[in-house]
Amino acid sequence: MHWIRRALYGVAAFFLVLVVLLLWFAIARPVQVLPRISAAPAFMLTDQNGRWVSDIDLRGSVLIINFAHTRCGERCAAMERGLLTLVDVLRADGRLGAQVRLVTITVDEHDTPPALRAYAARLNASAPEWIFLTGSARELKQLVGGEYGVYYRLDGETVHLDQRVVLVDETGLLRAEYDGMRLDPAIVLRDIGLVEQEANSSDVARPIYEAAHIFVCYPR
Repeated sequence: MHWIRRALYGVAAFFLVLVVLLLWFAIARPVQVLPRISAAPAFMLTDQNGRWVSDIDLRGSVLIINFAHTRCGERCAAMERGLLTLVDVLRADGRLGAQVRLVTITVDEHDTPPALRAYAARLNASAPEWIFLTGSARELKQLVGGEYGVYYRLDGETVHLDQRVVLVDETGLLRAEYDGMRLDPAIVLRDIGLVEQEANSSDVARPIYEAAHIFVCYPR
């Protein structure tokens, strides 16, 4: 009976240590991850050079996708400034075009490839670092308004748009959403780093990242 009691004490001590470790992990959050929100919507659109581009073509890179239109002007100025800051930082550290790409999807079917090329030139943006996509009114409404859930409405020459920026990881999962009017480049850069760290983690570290998802170790 004595050895049984010792075994029971050992099992109880093991589970106590395990509970303490789990509580510490949940509170201290030594590893942070971004939530796996959902699979990003599939699409097949036309870029600023008149070429077909699909979501599959962009796999393997972290994507920063924003929704805009070429006539947005001052209303989109804050979002554009934030994206341009991201471009500068990512280009300086060599990640732009390789690990990270920017994608602008217009909500206005009148934004033809020539109009998008002019818009890209104004932003000093070039493919493949930053691509601009357009499609038919039906395609855009289904993708942007339907699957991404971004509100917009065309009222004659005026486009009412809920400015949104999203982060899609290299496997095509939607990981973060941002208010384009209050886009903080520092937060987006932090999130890109978190996604890259998780993607590049070793097999040994993989269970730790999975535990971080289970315990909702998301940035505050």
